[in-house]
Amino acid sequence: MTRRHPAPPRALLALLTSLALAVGLLAAGPMSPATASVAPTGAVEAVAAPTGIVKTADLSKFRPGMIISDSVFFNSSAMDEGRIDSFLRQKVSRCQSGYTCLKDFRQATSSRGADSYCDAYSGEGSESAARIIAKVARACGINPQVLLVMLEKEQGLVTHTWPSDWRYTIAMGQGCPDTAACDTRYYGFYNQMYGAARQMKIYTENRYFTYYAPGRTWNIRWSPNAACGSSPVYIENQATSNLYYYTPYQPNAAALRAGYGEGDGCSAYGNRNFFQNFTDWFGSTSVQLGAGLTRFWQDSGGANSWIGASTGSMREWPGRGWSQRFANADLYLQNGTTVVQGTVGGTRDEYRSVGEVASGLGWPTSFVAQAGGGWYQNFEGGRIYVRPSDGRGFAVAQPINDAYEKSGNITGPLGWPASRAYRFEGGSRQDFATGSVFQGPTSTVALDAAFTSAFLTGGGPAKLGWPVTAGRTDAGPYVQFGGALMARASGGQQYLVRGETFRGYTAAGGIGGALGAPLENEQSKNGAYSQKFQGGTIYVSTSGTFTVTALSKALANAGGVAALGWPTGPQVGSDSTFSQDFGATTLTTSSAGSFAVGGVIGRSYRTSGGVTSFLGAATGPERVVGDGVVQDFQGGRIYCSAAATTAVPAAVGKALEAAGGVKGRLGWPTGPVLKGEKGQKQVFQGGEIWMSADGRSGAAVVGGILQAALVAGGSDVLGAPTGIEKETPSGWYQEFASGVVFVPRAAAASAVVGSFFDGYRKNGGLDSFGFATGPASALGSGRSIQAFEKATLYATSGGTFVTRGYIRTFHAQQGGAGGVLGVPTKNEYATAGGFRQDFTGGSILVSADGAFVTRGALRAEYLRRGGESGTLGFPLGNERAGDGRWSQRFQGGTLVLLADGTYRLE
Repeated sequence: MTRRHPAPPRALLALLTSLALAVGLLAAGPMSPATASVAPTGAVEAVAAPTGIVKTADLSKFRPGMIISDSVFFNSSAMDEGRIDSFLRQKVSRCQSGYTCLKDFRQATSSRGADSYCDAYSGEGSESAARIIAKVARACGINPQVLLVMLEKEQGLVTHTWPSDWRYTIAMGQGCPDTAACDTRYYGFYNQMYGAARQMKIYTENRYFTYYAPGRTWNIRWSPNAACGSSPVYIENQATSNLYYYTPYQPNAAALRAGYGEGDGCSAYGNRNFFQNFTDWFGSTSVQLGAGLTRFWQDSGGANSWIGASTGSMREWPGRGWSQRFANADLYLQNGTTVVQGTVGGTRDEYRSVGEVASGLGWPTSFVAQAGGGWYQNFEGGRIYVRPSDGRGFAVAQPINDAYEKSGNITGPLGWPASRAYRFEGGSRQDFATGSVFQGPTSTVALDAAFTSAFLTGGGPAKLGWPVTAGRTDAGPYVQFGGALMARASGGQQYLVRGETFRGYTAAGGIGGALGAPLENEQSKNGAYSQKFQGGTIYVSTSGTFTVTALSKALANAGGVAALGWPTGPQVGSDSTFSQDFGATTLTTSSAGSFAVGGVIGRSYRTSGGVTSFLGAATGPERVVGDGVVQDFQGGRIYCSAAATTAVPAAVGKALEAAGGVKGRLGWPTGPVLKGEKGQKQVFQGGEIWMSADGRSGAAVVGGILQAALVAGGSDVLGAPTGIEKETPSGWYQEFASGVVFVPRAAAASAVVGSFFDGYRKNGGLDSFGFATGPASALGSGRSIQAFEKATLYATSGGTFVTRGYIRTFHAQQGGAGGVLGVPTKNEYATAGGFRQDFTGGSILVSADGAFVTRGALRAEYLRRGGESGTLGFPLGNERAGDGRWSQRFQGGTLVLLADGTYRLE
């Protein structure tokens, strides 16, 4: 049964009005608890942001034997660095010019190793006072509040607005006895903090410090002046013992009566000030947090205040803080803070119901704030909203609260909470006026009423998976689930993508991909499914799940799946060039348009790799050429004839057209492109087309030239043609990258390759050599010869040499390579007004007097005497022998070799 909560009393409404940030705060937009905390005013503000010291300590309760409890003194986690920093900035809002106050103080710190008293301290280049205090407290196990109070009682550093450097030098009074000068080893803020905290731990080792040991009565002096006397004090605990070791005096009655003032000449103030400052800043030295909560209630007016009378005792949340229930409110004070928070009305009822601090909400972080006729309150782990319709509050905890805030909270599509979160199919769910928030294993998502209804109707998490994300596109809002997507069009129509279609949709990029939002629900036909989207369609059949996007228009123009059948392969390609298979037909699209590739050509296209091959996309439809069919593509053509159906690259096609096309000498291709060592080639009915390795140049090779080229080793030896076949009066020839082929009219066809081709090119080529009159032939001993119309080439171990003109004729008359001269060792060259060419067996010299041979010993002597450039000049005849002598006539005389091996000139 739902109980209607009474409206808040008039005084509470007035308080709510004064505490709220602004009535329209929530309505302005979504807020998270971390950023939308409401700052309380009035009495709460006085506690939350004190400055200086609020003098509230009751010194009549000072007990010299129990100044502070051990549990408080050694609570090193009472404040973290952030809270220490905030505390220091509360104490001093502005520092006087030219001074550095404690809130802004920084220094470099050194690292210290761990010992039996303190853990290790990791030094840094620049640390704030708050950081040093927090790290020292953790390292040595001392309450940072104790260290702050000691800083204040020793040098007033916490509240000082113009501290001198000296105050930092001896900040804790460590190493500064009342009766002697300070020990310079302890100078510096960091050294003082660490030294004092460590000293407090050393004091606990009663082997060395036994004078004020706990559990015994000691005579403790009133002041450094022994004449002032002492009184017996029973030391109840270690923490109090430590304080006396540090400051070995107790306040006398005059000091206690004076409060923060001065007593008499025998008054000592260190331990009085410690008790006073600690109590005023942090509460009781024995139960410090509870006292702060009680003080807040008292400062607010006690039982006559808006809080009302207590209805129960104070409750401690171990290690976390305190709370207490009152007639009109419940108060909470978290450990390490000085700010008291309260819950009222429907907020209080709900907070109690969910378990208060022990719930997922944690501690309150603000008072209530008005919004939309109701109110809300921030907590560590969420909010409680109190709706205006009946004053009932509902907790909205994390992570549901985050999703609710992102959706706009009460001003968003969900409206006010209508329930508390509850378990739902292995996760959690919370209902709102017009929607729900679902928390699954990986995400928490808010759904409006329509999406919530569709989600539940569609089978919930068991069928659709949990909501993963929600968003909006130009088409409208959508929700992504683990196994589905739900989208709503601008007209309110709601579409669901699920099952195998959803898996294909996800693979295609989902709603953010090329498909975009769905335009209809899944359609079924003959056991297959399809679903239309903004950018295409997904088809699911026995062939698989395939997405049609870039080919959508081409498919429609071709008659759709009714004409082509369902897709049987994925869309492939990139940029604006794509293809996709539909049974026996492949659709392509590019800047040239969309075309179908079917039949035998389609099979060849798919075998070649389709749009990802060198062919790319089709640039036109199939067309009839002669007795075959051709289809053009970006990178070539596919030819279909009785001979074969094969793809031809664009460069090969260009060479084919240059040779007259399929109606010319080459005819139709009979096979695919074949790659070799120096290039690639494609075979046709009437010849071949040879291309360079990069496929950019080439030409047709046909007839006798092709036969001779194949005999010579084909394209692997000759390389690609550098031109087409040419005709001259001598016959036909064709040049290649690594050779030339000749088909003379009256001689055998032959190829010039290897070193012969090198010599051919270097020595003038066709103009100098004319046609080859036969293939190269071997001469033995690694030598070979090839004859041309105008010259003869010799290939030897020393190089390739040519004989031509008169010397070539004369050499032949002397028996050629098989005669006494052998093969040339140099090419012909001009010398001394004539010409000369050297051979393995001698030299041929040509002058105006004729052509003659020099060889053997006479040639050697001739050369020793300067040869044709010497006094002998050119020969006038060949060598003669007889009567025991050998002679040869020269322009400068006759050179004679006698039988005794001597030479003479006649």
